[in-house]
Order: sequence, then structure tokens, then C-alpha cells
Amino acid sequence: MRRTLAAAGIVVLAMTATGCGSNDDAKASKSLSDKIVSSQKSGSTSQFFSLNRKDADCIGKGFVDKIGTDQLQKYGILNKDLKAKKSVGNVKMSAGDAKSATGVFFGCVDVTRMVKKEIAKSGQIPKQMQPCVNKALSDDNLRPVFTKVFEGNQQDAQKSLVQPMMKCAKGSAG
Repeated sequence: MRRTLAAAGIVVLAMTATGCGSNDDAKASKSLSDKIVSSQKSGSTSQFFSLNRKDADCIGKGFVDKIGTDQLQKYGILNKDLKAKKSVGNVKMSAGDAKSATGVFFGCVDVTRMVKKEIAKSGQIPKQMQPCVNKALSDDNLRPVFTKVFEGNQQDAQKSLVQPMMKCAKGSAG
């Protein structure tokens, strides 16, 4: 479960490097999109989220449109030349920007389907618990997890993900 959350966080953070709009916005967006694509090809992020160029472009444009290049620079996602930084770990966005980033991410990628697929593949969930886990892994439960990751609060993100899963474990044990 920790590996799954960590993988999601890494991909989410790597994706924070994309955007579009004015000339600077277009440059920032392309840089972020390129970073997402190259990090997947190099294997530097988990293949938890398999993103194609279209997904990466959507995320890049969305981040620039919703958060803005100035804020992305402030968070250290982009440098002063609007290039995506190599390391985007430990991003700590404001609550509003984290919620916007989550909205962009979920709007561009079928996060829920990907998380369910990865958890099923992991073999860590007993077959009899899978229906409950799939129900617990809803957009409503996953969005707060990603928002907390974008806020730099991995501990709370993990708690938010584990709590609905624990209900499944308790329900199948008793």
C-alpha cells in the first residue's frame, strides 16, 4: 500500500511540470509535458500511471492554466527559464493550488481506474476483499489523497488512503 501511494505521489509530482497559454505559458506547458514523458521513458518514475503524450500535454496545460507559471516557479516545479526541474519532489502547494492540481490530474487521466488496476495487480489484496477495495477506491476517496500529496502532506495522504481500506479489512474479518 505504501509503495502504491509513493508511486502515485512520484508520478503526480513529476506531472506537476506541465502548462500552456501565452508564449511563456506554452513554453512552460511543453517543458512540463516533456518532463512527464521523459521521466516515464527513463523509468525514473513508477509505471503506476502509464501516461501518453496527450495525457502529459493535458496535465501541463492544465497546471499552467489553473496554477500559473509564477506559482509553478515559486513551488520549484519550473525554473526562471520555465524549464521543468529535474527534481520535483517535496512540492508543497497551497490548499487551493493543490486542489486545482488534483482537479487537473483527475480531469486528464482516469486516476481511479489506474489505481484500482495497480492495487489488483499488486496481489496484496485478498480476492474476497477486492470488491470492497474497489468501492473504497472511488474518486471521492482518492481526490483528497492527491490533494494532500500536492500539499506536501504525505502522511495525511497515506492515512486518507488507508482508512477506507481498513474498513474493508475489518468488514471481511468479522
